[in-house]
Amino acid sequence: MKRWFVLAVVLCILAWPAGICAEPPDSDYLSDYDEALRITEEWNPFIRIIRSTVENYNALCAEERELVRTRCRSAEDLRVMLSELFARIGNPGHLSMLDAAAYREYLHIMEQGIYGEGSPESLLLTDPLTEATYAGMHYDDPAAEDWSGRYLPYVTYDGERDLLYIRIQSFRHELIERDRNVLADALRVHPKTKHIVFDICGNGGGSDYYWADLLVAPFGEKVSYEKRVFFRDNELIRNYGYMEEAIPLSELDREDVPAFAEELGLTHMQSGTIVIEPAEENRTIRSDARRWVLIDEYVYSAADGFAGFCKQTGWATLVGRRTKGDGGSDAPVLVRLPKTGLLMRFSATANANQEGTLNAFYGTSPDYPSKPFERVYDTVLRIIDAQ
Repeated sequence: MKRWFVLAVVLCILAWPAGICAEPPDSDYLSDYDEALRITEEWNPFIRIIRSTVENYNALCAEERELVRTRCRSAEDLRVMLSELFARIGNPGHLSMLDAAAYREYLHIMEQGIYGEGSPESLLLTDPLTEATYAGMHYDDPAAEDWSGRYLPYVTYDGERDLLYIRIQSFRHELIERDRNVLADALRVHPKTKHIVFDICGNGGGSDYYWADLLVAPFGEKVSYEKRVFFRDNELIRNYGYMEEAIPLSELDREDVPAFAEELGLTHMQSGTIVIEPAEENRTIRSDARRWVLIDEYVYSAADGFAGFCKQTGWATLVGRRTKGDGGSDAPVLVRLPKTGLLMRFSATANANQEGTLNAFYGTSPDYPSKPFERVYDTVLRIIDAQ
């Protein structure tokens, strides 16, 4: 499960504006567009679902291809056009193109030693053509951003219910140190808390270390949960080392293989146990308050991973609406387009929800769903008051 630790720090990076660099011939853009579709067709584990759920998938691809043929004049143009295509089909499983800011954020992750020397990610990020392509693009340096006032947690206390409410809008890695003591400080101020409500509605993800270190570990419990990912044996999977620890699905009991694995043509599984250790003594809090996590359809990636962890372990009760998903799989892989050096990424593995459905497309369901048009916070208050 070595790639789990990579997943914990790979951020959900959004597309930001970028500029133009030295360019190859126009024909190379069309060639790379076709290569991006070939990669999606042959290596993306969700292509069968994409084709079945996006009724006009072929037409969208053909329409965008014509735009590339007639209007694409730079690597940045191609990146934007592929990004628009992926957005039109819903960016399933983190399917996206890296822009200049995202590329440099990946470089920052690499410099922290997250990717091993000679890893596929390191080789792609330092490829001369890729470096040259992204070097000419304008970007806002994410490392230079001031995160001190962004995505600030909101904390309030309901004295009538002895309820501590903490709203967390993002799990970005940059926010970990700033937010490290938010939970402990709030419980020191309100030691009689009987209910802790973590509201992650709208949280698009970030780093799994955020929720593991800042929300789970401080309670002083050693918590273990199982992680299983499914994939299809192919060149990409082998390049990323998945087959080294893979178990053929044919060797598993039928009840251990989710239905979607056969539907998607997946052939192997990798499994392991993830252990979240208690925080150090000076960060440990003493509380037997009941824990609740509020979720909605905008919870994604690492935030969905937290919801899935709660669902599997019972660490907290989930309330609200089904998430967008794709949080329990491994870090998205990077793939290079040969003519421009542009990098695309997508989840190369799939994981199952507790009920066996495909997490990347069906998300994580709540233990207590909200009523139609009911605010999720009102749902949890209704449940608590009824109890």
